[in-house]
Amino acid sequence: MATRREIVDPEFPDMQDSEYCVVRIRRADLAQLEKHLFQRYPYREWGTFFRFGFRRTSWGIAICFVDGLWPQAGELDRQSDLTHFHEDYARRAFHAAANSEGLAVGVIHSHPVGCHVSPSELDDDMDSYFGQEVSSFSNGNPYCSLILERSDRGGLTFSGRVFDRGRWLPVHALISVGQQVDRWQSNLLPIDERIPEPYEESTTDRLQAIMGAPSKERLAKAVVGVIGCSGTGSPAIEVLARAGVGEFILLDPDKLSPSNLERVHGSEYRHLQFEQMPFKVALMRELILSINPNAKITALAGNLLHANAVDEVVRCDLILGCTDSVHGRVALDELSRHYLVPVIDVGVVMDGSSGQVTEQLVNVSWFCPGESCIFCRGAINTDHMNYELMSDAERSTKEQAAADAILRGDEVDQYWKGRPPQLHTVGYLTTMAGSLMAGYVEGILTGCFQMPHVEMQFDIGHPYFGFVESPLRVRNDCNCQQHLGWAGAATPFKNVSLPPHWSQRAVRL
Repeated sequence: MATRREIVDPEFPDMQDSEYCVVRIRRADLAQLEKHLFQRYPYREWGTFFRFGFRRTSWGIAICFVDGLWPQAGELDRQSDLTHFHEDYARRAFHAAANSEGLAVGVIHSHPVGCHVSPSELDDDMDSYFGQEVSSFSNGNPYCSLILERSDRGGLTFSGRVFDRGRWLPVHALISVGQQVDRWQSNLLPIDERIPEPYEESTTDRLQAIMGAPSKERLAKAVVGVIGCSGTGSPAIEVLARAGVGEFILLDPDKLSPSNLERVHGSEYRHLQFEQMPFKVALMRELILSINPNAKITALAGNLLHANAVDEVVRCDLILGCTDSVHGRVALDELSRHYLVPVIDVGVVMDGSSGQVTEQLVNVSWFCPGESCIFCRGAINTDHMNYELMSDAERSTKEQAAADAILRGDEVDQYWKGRPPQLHTVGYLTTMAGSLMAGYVEGILTGCFQMPHVEMQFDIGHPYFGFVESPLRVRNDCNCQQHLGWAGAATPFKNVSLPPHWSQRAVRL
């Protein structure tokens, strides 16, 4: 299947099609997959069927590797140098496609070293057949086909395409998710034409000096999401923009207010004089472009519970969670597991009395598929989350029911547990927390360093910063490890969803 072809079959897509696909896979799964595919390297192929979750979006399809339908004895032809699937293996894959609880089925195979990853005529025949059959057996689910090659000089290279609803879409990127996040661009795409820097000295020379020359290209290709663009999100955005991150997905529902000026980077006094206050994401776009005019930016005024917001963030390499809402953290945790998108979440809490600051706490969490969920960690107050999601009418009804209960002498908590306390923050602490998280983003994307703990807290006013590492484990009664990578098929298992009284879409600015 590895013979290079010069003539492109018109049935398959132009690789510059406006719609495309992104494939995500856990780092451990990629290692297992490579071990299987390259067992006959360097001169012979090997392959496997696999299951994946998917989400159709406005830009194409997000695909998440779930597991391999690994070949059993005799299901692949070991006598052939090429990947030849026997009929009984194909039938097993078709059966899985028909009984996969919303998951889809695809094929991954290797090409021998030096044969590149352009599909051969035999690959075209295979994909044409499997694409139609898998779609038929699965009642219209997509079919994904990937080709991988590995060499000492070029490392891992790949190409891919997806058949969905009668058309073929190219796979643009393969993202490996773990303590390090790697992104490979399909070898069938044109190499980006980089705009030369206007200065003899690179604007990121100091960063490259410590992280290495490849860090510049890695960060330029990165897509980073920032959920929450206020006290912690805005300094993180500024640091990442100066580091040369090439693309941002920004999400925040709020507009600037006078009290934000003290801690929101990119805000200026003149913004407070506008007839209508600007959205925070609009300020962040202005800030990024003032630093890097070539950056790509998607700015959404909305919430992570909005479907079109999820459509955008599922193509991120990594997300920085800077929301101060309980439901937002639950949504981020579920996104990390169901869509294999790692998240660094940061929260800041301050307190004081009689003019003295008594607490300056920063909490940092790493949400990643395979780690314990936010409920296992005991980090969620469900009463506060329910309060956030209630309508004003629901709150009034519950408060009145609680008042009536007091008159009757009944228990009040079953009706109303009060309003969540206001979280206090100021700019010096939020700026420190946000810029620190941006540093972790840079380390994880470049592979230069990792977060030292999955969850940690520290207080900058305490000796030794009062540092605490939270002991984490998956609870026996929790199902958080059961739907990793299920994407849209995991929707019935979510703990938070969009309330009907909210707006139904985020606004793209």
